[in-house]
Amino acid sequence: MSARRRTHGAIAVWWEVGVRTDNLESLILYVSDLAASRAFYADALGLPVLSEDELIVVVGGTPGRIVLHRNDRGHDVRGIFPAGSGVGGAALRFAVDDPDACERDAGARGLTVLWPTQEAVWGRFLVLADPDGRSVVLARMRAVPRT
Repeated sequence: MSARRRTHGAIAVWWEVGVRTDNLESLILYVSDLAASRAFYADALGLPVLSEDELIVVVGGTPGRIVLHRNDRGHDVRGIFPAGSGVGGAALRFAVDDPDACERDAGARGLTVLWPTQEAVWGRFLVLADPDGRSVVLARMRAVPRT
């Protein structure tokens, strides 16, 4: 283990670091309707389907994968661990070239637009709802100025 220091205001906090990770391999989303979630993420958003079975659909690519995990029984069917329940306080953000075109496409597909396309300090974006009501942000990010 190695010690790390983080400063919160004038207070330095030390903690032990025992686990080291390289990157995010995948994000697991527990979904109430696997077919509807597959249609949203693969068909509407265009993410490639990497694998699927009766329990999961894996979409995404090189930067990260999303595992859509069926949660209609309230637990992992394989009995490995308890599944999440309900929609948590998380959102997904995908980089896109043209948020305005994405909003038009979403409207044509009948997708739920939670926030229409708008400007923010960090970029131009819109927010859709996935089939479980989870926020999905489609954004053209601005370059972060170096200080």
